Amino acid sequence: MAVTDVLVCIDPTLSGEGRLKLAVGIARAHQAYLSACYIMPKDHVPEVLTAAGSPLDPPVSREAEHAEQVEQLFRSELRLHRVGGEWHLLSPGEAAALIDLAKSFDLTILGQLSPETRSSAFRPDEIIVASGRPILVVPYAGTFDTVGRRVLVAWDGTREAARAVNDALPLLAHAEAVTVMYVGAQEASIRQHRPSLERIAGHLQRHGIPAEPEEALRGDIAVSDVLLSRAADLAVDLIVSGAYHHSLLREAFIGGVSRELLDHMTVPVLMSH
Repeated sequence: MAVTDVLVCIDPTLSGEGRLKLAVGIARAHQAYLSACYIMPKDHVPEVLTAAGSPLDPPVSREAEHAEQVEQLFRSELRLHRVGGEWHLLSPGEAAALIDLAKSFDLTILGQLSPETRSSAFRPDEIIVASGRPILVVPYAGTFDTVGRRVLVAWDGTREAARAVNDALPLLAHAEAVTVMYVGAQEASIRQHRPSLERIAGHLQRHGIPAEPEEALRGDIAVSDVLLSRAADLAVDLIVSGAYHHSLLREAFIGGVSRELLDHMTVPVLMSH
């Protein structure tokens, strides 16, 4: 699968601007068409702004002004880098519309929820599960100019993990190093999954990707913490992971690798469900 159609969700924050620049870089690298989506916040309440002495000027929403500024930034980035694209503005509560949009793209780029974006009309986990397409979630803290040079693939043999690896292939095409990692609770589990781990690493190698298998015992540490710690050790710029083997409701109550990665991510994470 080639990445020819990319959607990025942006907002009037520094992290939103960084997400746009990352998306433009991905679109340029893959000669892709780039669309942007801006969702008005749920708590959006129009606030009348009038110029002094002009009480009859039409009311203008502060959020509408923010949206227009972000659209201008998006269009200027497209012109500067000669990338084709289009703009989508969604009203509060239109998460279903965003899901429908994401279904028609090779890759959707979202931001991790932050204190500034908690009032957004969608959650990344909802889009990941409902869209059926690969979703790249970018941390709200930090700067990320590129993804796919040094990569950590979380492998557990599930269909979601297999889907994520396949969806990530275009982003791994020029990787310098890819570590495919299985984290087990016991030695017996590691032995059981070793053939699968070696097969998927070999599969990536046959695609010309420099993949190496790696195993780890998690001990008393959460799987997500093991992955994030190893990602820091390897200085990766991307984690690839299957998403939500269990229901969102179950993971909301008892936790899970997907939710913990989304909550504590330090580098962009590509997820597929």
